[in-house]
Amino acid sequence: MGLVGRKSLFLASGVALCAACFAAPALAQDEGASAGQPTLLQRLILGFGRPKVATDTPTAVTVLDQDDIDEEIPDTASSLAEKIPGVNATGNSSNMLGQNFSIRGFGPESVGSSQEGRVQINVDGATKYYESYRMGGFLSDMDLYKRVEVLRGPASGTLYGSGVLGGVINFTTKDASDFLEDGQTTAVRLKMTGDSNQNGYKSTAILAQRFGDRAEMLLAGIHMNYQNIVTGEGRELPGTGLTTPSYLAKGTFYLDESKERVLRISYNQTTFDGVTSEAPGGAPFVDPYTPSVLVNRKTEDRTATISYQDEASDNPWLDLDVNLSYSKQSMTDDGFLNATIDYTYYELKAENTFEWIAGSYENYLTVGLQGKYHERRRDDPTPSSSHPEYDQRGAGIFAQNEFVWDDRLTVIGGMRVDWSELSPAASLPSARPGFGNVSDVAVAPKIAVLYDLTDTFSVFGSYAYTERLPSGDEEFDYISGAATQNFLNKERANTVELGFGQDLNDVFAPNDTLAYKVTGFYNHVDDLIVRDSITSEFGNISTAKLYGVELEGAYEADYMFANVAASIIRGEDVDTGESLANIAPDELALTIGGKLPDHYLRFGWDARFVAGQSRVPTGTDTTGLRYQAFNVHDIFMSWKPEEGRLAGYELTARVDNIFDTNYQEYLQAAAPAKGRTFKATLAKTFAF
Repeated sequence: MGLVGRKSLFLASGVALCAACFAAPALAQDEGASAGQPTLLQRLILGFGRPKVATDTPTAVTVLDQDDIDEEIPDTASSLAEKIPGVNATGNSSNMLGQNFSIRGFGPESVGSSQEGRVQINVDGATKYYESYRMGGFLSDMDLYKRVEVLRGPASGTLYGSGVLGGVINFTTKDASDFLEDGQTTAVRLKMTGDSNQNGYKSTAILAQRFGDRAEMLLAGIHMNYQNIVTGEGRELPGTGLTTPSYLAKGTFYLDESKERVLRISYNQTTFDGVTSEAPGGAPFVDPYTPSVLVNRKTEDRTATISYQDEASDNPWLDLDVNLSYSKQSMTDDGFLNATIDYTYYELKAENTFEWIAGSYENYLTVGLQGKYHERRRDDPTPSSSHPEYDQRGAGIFAQNEFVWDDRLTVIGGMRVDWSELSPAASLPSARPGFGNVSDVAVAPKIAVLYDLTDTFSVFGSYAYTERLPSGDEEFDYISGAATQNFLNKERANTVELGFGQDLNDVFAPNDTLAYKVTGFYNHVDDLIVRDSITSEFGNISTAKLYGVELEGAYEADYMFANVAASIIRGEDVDTGESLANIAPDELALTIGGKLPDHYLRFGWDARFVAGQSRVPTGTDTTGLRYQAFNVHDIFMSWKPEEGRLAGYELTARVDNIFDTNYQEYLQAAAPAKGRTFKATLAKTFAF
């Protein structure tokens, strides 16, 4: 299918969905006649403020739950991004060491830098680091997680950080209670996954234990052993094999009988020790089939959190959430850097929500503060121009108020103020003129409004002003050899979002549900920080604009389901008229499937249609595979019996890239994608 055909399919699918939605009210029964079935857009959003479903939020949000993760059988976290509009994996989606994300055009450079702050990744509330050297910023196994929440756009920055231009991705680890029913004290879950493409396996063992009514504990261990990836043209990618253990230990302690005061302690770790290319996070100058350098590399990612929540349902002035976290990523290789590099975060965040509820309105005010200390280190005493060492200290205060009137009008206003100080480490040429501490303040106000025009149809809009302070990598990098500080200006963005959404029951059949949401956005960014393609130095572009539209829809019925996700994104340097280099091409993702509830069976077809990318800076050689259009198709099934002798067993199977298409994602410069892959998991939970 050519580019014109892809765009026609993209537009036709969007028009068809919207036409069905607007026609649906005539078919729908009275409100309350049927509760319908919950869709992807009707899951609770926890990271936005007061919990609410996606179609009731005035910004773009998506939640993937445990069933979504299980059904995908993801090699890496990146594969989950394929069904979320406006979100793209970058770096190398098939390699655990190459995990990066781009949201609405805000993401990393090709070698993994220049992302810190624009897209924030959190694991149980702990910020993960994004300036690792030629690698991805997220190293973990998806079997540790039960939920992924994606908040797109800078409006989410009030609660997370002033520099969040693209959005936030929250990962939540599993809990013991996910495996223990009432009256059970012990559960053991065993799971085995096989992968034909990489001729490997992954084994997972989970122990969930309940100690009386007040304490639970979960222990999880995962071992992955995969060989090298084979692409669609039947060629092997050296340095992509994985032998990776991962661990999770998590304790939950209820401090009162109503279980509203909760203390959670968690620790997870993923370790890679093997052979990789010199730049698993992406480097377009390397031939992936014959890499110039293969190195022995050991990488460890560790996350530890202690959190305390007090819901205090009988006290409208108390809804407290405190999170103390530690996150560290270490990497050693013996053939490229010949050094050990470390990235460490220490963070404390506390917030409380005050509640006012009267006859016709509700009001929720969340206030909080956040402090962090961050350091980047390299054990080689010789300074590295492209891997500067530094310390960062930061603090922030924020407030967000949500006002709901008559269950019809929602107004959310917010303000955040962040302070940050960057200090060059001793390895930098700080004794020379020009290198020294840098401190500044960033502010991020916002307002968002949602109004229900009918019981099912709503419109929304938001405005956010965002300031992003330069990261240490951007400020102190002197890769061209000139040992001088970059003295960058902070990025300043004005962002507007407009959209509409709808939830309908009994549309085409009794007890079915149709939900959709369309969001348009426009970002005007002054002093956008980019790496110059010639000098490789970081610098400010005077003005840039990024804009686009996203469509997300879901349908659920007794015997079938369907999902659609589509996005069109554009980015431009206003001063030169040049396209920005890191903008994803137009994309449409479809899922159509069936259900046999009496037999606990789900099955379906996934498809992605991605246009070629010709909107690139002048002089870019677009003859490579990554600039070409492609479509890729998968099929899947899952069987999870809940009764009988086989209750507790789970079987999931997929065939990814069933036509063995040779393709490469535009934002994944590291290598072509994985070829045809047969994957299957068999799991069994034993409970006592």
